[in-house]
Amino acid sequence: MSEKQYSTGEAAKISGLTIRTLQHYDNIGVLPASGRTEGGRRYYTEKDMVKLEHVVFCRGLGFSLEQIKTRLMDESLSGNVIELLENQKLALYTHISSIQNSVAAIEASQEIIAAGATPPWMTLATFMQSLGTVDLVEWASYGFSKEQLDVFALHLPTWEDALDFYNTWKRLSVKAAAFHEAGVGISESIAQKLAHDWIAMVQKATGGNAEHREAYLAVDRQREMWSPAERALIERADPYINELIEAYEALGD
Repeated sequence: MSEKQYSTGEAAKISGLTIRTLQHYDNIGVLPASGRTEGGRRYYTEKDMVKLEHVVFCRGLGFSLEQIKTRLMDESLSGNVIELLENQKLALYTHISSIQNSVAAIEASQEIIAAGATPPWMTLATFMQSLGTVDLVEWASYGFSKEQLDVFALHLPTWEDALDFYNTWKRLSVKAAAFHEAGVGISESIAQKLAHDWIAMVQKATGGNAEHREAYLAVDRQREMWSPAERALIERADPYINELIEAYEALGD
């Protein structure tokens, strides 16, 4: 029995692409048609349709056609494909993180307004713009020591856990910097909630172990290796956070 053939129209309908898009993919070599009918029309095989699914998937992830053509469709480069997919996953996480910058700015603004103060609009806008330039791939290649990695693996066992910690740190730091500039006193309820959330974040990341906390403090002491945006954020937030935590813990005593 001969292998089933799909016309360009059938392939387009199955994939959700247009006929023109499939013709373009054929012309540039991203997904060449297996052949042409006697009437000169393109046709695709079952194997082509599997490749087409791969192309649609990769385009959905944001890969360029050139990447798909030269680095993702070559079955001899399977190891390279895994690396590319991992890097693309980090790129998507970076995009998600950028969106969360805006969410953090909105939350800070809402809380400041509810407290009867005026949000530092320009500062928050600057944070959204500058933090959006941070590439999380840089953190993936950061020179952590084995001891640090062991601690991180214990309390933040997956990349998703680490990303959640990072985004929580960033969100709370944005709030701290904004509260400070807006003149929110450390005794106000939104400041006290910030202190509670900060301590909870540290507790989760360290398990309450002082030695494990040192693994994070070592990174904090190397701010020269951070991105300028992250460094500027923590330098604006630090004074308020330190005062806030000290007062919060004193009340607890």
